[in-house]
Amino acid sequence: MKPKIVQFDIREENRKDYRQARAVLKYRPDIIIFENPEHNLSPESKFNKYSPQNKPMKEFLAIQKYFKIAAKEGFGYALSDIKTWKNIMQLWREGHNVLIYDVDGPAELRQEFFHVWRHMYPCALKNWLWVACRFYIREVIMAKHVCNILKKYKTKTNPTILICLQKIHWVHVKFLLSNPSKEKIWKYYFGRFKEISRKNITSKIKKENKVFYKYWKKYSGF
Repeated sequence: MKPKIVQFDIREENRKDYRQARAVLKYRPDIIIFENPEHNLSPESKFNKYSPQNKPMKEFLAIQKYFKIAAKEGFGYALSDIKTWKNIMQLWREGHNVLIYDVDGPAELRQEFFHVWRHMYPCALKNWLWVACRFYIREVIMAKHVCNILKKYKTKTNPTILICLQKIHWVHVKFLLSNPSKEKIWKYYFGRFKEISRKNITSKIKKENKVFYKYWKKYSGF
């Protein structure tokens, strides 16, 4: 497979950003990868089970309702997601069966750092647990899902893939997909934090955060 990769992230600000939505119609991707929580350890969307003309409208309307509520609560960039999904539906109506995948970690993991991030930013940027560790765990899961999606996809030899991950995550995921050694991974994510080492990081995570520890043990490889 020689996929054409196109990456767009919406600006997480209280305003619209339609670059991602426009990319859906411009590139007519075969696969769209979103930075949304996985579904029971799988990135597979329910929409992928149906042909373009039979996508479940109830699920589509539920997604649109969710983003409309988020927009009213002050997350203006949710309006961008509404437009993105409208354009996806347009492709389906035209018979183009774009597949949808959500590759982020479980909601439990995402919510843990979202709560802290809202109350600790920007000082959290200097904390190894909330910067390096949270990025690494989530991005290991993202890379795992992206790798499996590419392995299982058999429909086209040269599919167009729209990556809707934040740019910083996509840069890191590409690094992990390059199959780096543990030494390179450690230096890449944790090298600047002198208070942790490969010997003590697991015990420190266990002490600091139970949710992070749960997923660190399962996915980190250290």
